[in-house]
Amino acid sequence: MDTSVPSITRRDGLRLAFGAVALAAGGAAGAAGSQVAVCQSSDVLTLDPTTDSSALGINVFLNIFDQLSEIRDDGGVGPQLAESWEASDDQTVWTFTLRERVKFHDGTPLTLDDVIWTYNKVLGDAKSPVRAYLTQVNTLEKIDDRRLRFTLKIPFVTFAKQVSLVSIVSRAAYEKMGAQQFSLTPVGSGPFKVARWVKDQVVELQANEAYWRGPATIQKVLFKPVPSEAARASALLTGELDIVPVLPPSLVDTLSNKPGIKIVKVASNRAVFGGFNVNEPVVSNVKVRLAVNHAIDRAAITAKLLRGMGEPLGQIAAPPIFGFDPSIKPPKYDVALAKSLLQEAGYKGEKIVFQYPNNRWAFADQVAQAIAGYLGAAGINVELKSSEFSAFFPLWVANKLPALYMFSVGITIMDSDLLLNLEYESGTSHGYWKSPEVDALAKQQRAEKDPEKRRQALSRIWQLSLDNAAFVPLYAEIQAYGVREGIAWSPRPDERLVFGKR
Repeated sequence: MDTSVPSITRRDGLRLAFGAVALAAGGAAGAAGSQVAVCQSSDVLTLDPTTDSSALGINVFLNIFDQLSEIRDDGGVGPQLAESWEASDDQTVWTFTLRERVKFHDGTPLTLDDVIWTYNKVLGDAKSPVRAYLTQVNTLEKIDDRRLRFTLKIPFVTFAKQVSLVSIVSRAAYEKMGAQQFSLTPVGSGPFKVARWVKDQVVELQANEAYWRGPATIQKVLFKPVPSEAARASALLTGELDIVPVLPPSLVDTLSNKPGIKIVKVASNRAVFGGFNVNEPVVSNVKVRLAVNHAIDRAAITAKLLRGMGEPLGQIAAPPIFGFDPSIKPPKYDVALAKSLLQEAGYKGEKIVFQYPNNRWAFADQVAQAIAGYLGAAGINVELKSSEFSAFFPLWVANKLPALYMFSVGITIMDSDLLLNLEYESGTSHGYWKSPEVDALAKQQRAEKDPEKRRQALSRIWQLSLDNAAFVPLYAEIQAYGVREGIAWSPRPDERLVFGKR
């Protein structure tokens, strides 16, 4: 997909200004024979990539397994196990050609039968969250020993990106071990093998010397679960950790002047936003929703509260992802306008419940409290409802959130098409505002091969969303990573912790 533009956009400026991706792009860390320890907020649930799609799991899977394609550092898509692919004119039939001479960690060859078996396993498992990525697959068939044909239910121009979400496993190893043992000691074809997994302590990966792209320069990667932000910072200072992802703004300041530590910033694909359950009477009136949008001072939140680690948004697409439109500005902070809109709407001070997860991103509590303060100053009666992400997420999935909520989304494939599926389209999304025009535009861009025409359709959707106050766009995160000196690794906009592939 061609994502080039004729001039430097704000998205490009952010990427350049914050050093979003170094040339190594996460592909190498440290010198040969070295070890890198990186933390995540909790341990992985499993090492079986066919049964888990969590961000924590994906970070580990991408180092153990290969996929047909890969998302590049610039958000485009490139070949991995598939050396090439082609699509029919109507984008409904996709043919992938498998790379030759790829081997699994146990030395057995990776064949097209392994690829087909993996996809059929996911498609046949109603409980697998990975299956959600393949809902538009109608059939898949083997053409010959190297070519695989997918026939889709609809035109799907981003399907080559979609297959980057499915990790290929060894059929023979899976069937020999059984699901339980494979989930502990899996066999993949990626740059690292699993050396050991000590639950709630460490996932230790060892370099795959026979990796088809060549062995990683780093010999060992340790993924350590460290829930406490303070504990992560302390471990970085002592050398127990080499990389600490997504530091909160307060720790960025604390660690910036510490010897042996460098702070690396990246414009992230994660957008933080508010959402309305428009089925609730108190926010069914668009003027009430518009009032909420105009009551919030996004510039103050990002500059003061987040200490510059965020960029105000007028859409819920973040700058690094395809489809972001820099011409769509955040709603103007105007308390008088907000009060006027409330009066026109006939708002009488009815309570609006505002729910959010308190442990999903940095400063969630503080941002929610600031928003509640702004809304209160405009005359909106808000009741804050904080919950753990584990309690909030099922409500989001089931579309059972209250009148107002706060959430964040980081689009894994770096393309707004997935955002439409998650938040806008009738019948599939977890957003509450629906529009026949948006549905038509989503379908149109999904079948459009011309990137600029896709951008135009997506831009129209963002403008319709803003005009109807479907959401409360807040800010795109600018994320900071703590990295010990001597570790030659840079973060990616998509938050993935990848070592050895690129």
